[in-house]
Amino acid sequence: MRVAVVGAGFSGLAAALELSEVSEVTIFEEHKEVGIPEHCTGIVSKRVYEGLKFAEEAVEGKLEEYFIGTKEGKGIRIKGPKGFTVKFQRKRLEEIMLEVVLSKGAKFINKFVKEVNPKGTVEGERFDRVVIAEGWGAEIAKTLHVAPKPRRVYGINLEIEGKTAFPGSVEVWFDELLAPGFFAWVVMLEGKAVVGTASEPGRANVRKLAEKVLEIAKRRGLVEGEVVKAYGGVIQTGPPSLAPYRGRVAVTGDAAGLNKPLTGGGLYPSLEVAKGYKKFFPKLWRAYHPLVERLYAETYLSRPLHKGNQKFYEKLFNSLDGFEIYLEEYDNHIKVLGKAIRALGIKGTVKALASLPHLFYPL
Repeated sequence: MRVAVVGAGFSGLAAALELSEVSEVTIFEEHKEVGIPEHCTGIVSKRVYEGLKFAEEAVEGKLEEYFIGTKEGKGIRIKGPKGFTVKFQRKRLEEIMLEVVLSKGAKFINKFVKEVNPKGTVEGERFDRVVIAEGWGAEIAKTLHVAPKPRRVYGINLEIEGKTAFPGSVEVWFDELLAPGFFAWVVMLEGKAVVGTASEPGRANVRKLAEKVLEIAKRRGLVEGEVVKAYGGVIQTGPPSLAPYRGRVAVTGDAAGLNKPLTGGGLYPSLEVAKGYKKFFPKLWRAYHPLVERLYAETYLSRPLHKGNQKFYEKLFNSLDGFEIYLEEYDNHIKVLGKAIRALGIKGTVKALASLPHLFYPL
């Protein structure tokens, strides 16, 4: 059977990799090269890394400890096993993925696709199945009436070359002044750091916010060095489309809202769906369930942290300061929440709950 994949970002390439083992794949991509424009931090779980080991060359470092709290350093620490999470250089990762999928016999056509219909026709050419991986704009998905309606923020990364205080660790700060409607981050690697933040549309200049985050990180001694690159883009925080398919066409990646709502990460959901394509082929629709239902539920668990006011953040993380949690799960945030509650115990959970009035009634 012939399958068309429209879009050669991570989601499209993941789909092409899996589908090339059960069908003849043709990839349509508007750019002459993959991995552009660069926008993603590139942190994935150990599970995703295991599925991408052929791209070891693109690994920039492994991250095994996360601090989640305030910019002053008050909060909880999450520790994981060796290789708990991995940071990829996204452009190189996608270049390698394309090399592998082409070695499996797939075709790559540099062409901007405007029209796809439910019968599997792409710009007048008929295919047995079509996978749309066009990105967050979802123009084709909208014409098919299967596009999601997610909440979006705009994020930016500043890449710094220099020393870091704790290579292999990440700090995540919830602060409504530094990251209105989201969170800020400091990713520390050997000889390199990625500092970033995000904001709801119209609320702030994210470049200036990122520079403030970097200033604080330097003042606390977390990062030394100069900015060598800046990149960013839209981050989606759910909910996904619950039925991102119509007729012979399936939609994946940002175009389907396949993002982890808390972090905005899209690599894990896209890879899971791609594996489902191969498993259930040619019944592509079966690849989405129960994943999209879980992502939908996670959306409403994530909103309080994203939308909290400063008093809530201060009360929550000051009360939990010093707690350490060991987790092996990174992708399923419902499981993560359950394990975190058990790890905090009664005392920690009561302290966390005591901050909730400040979420709904700012003082």
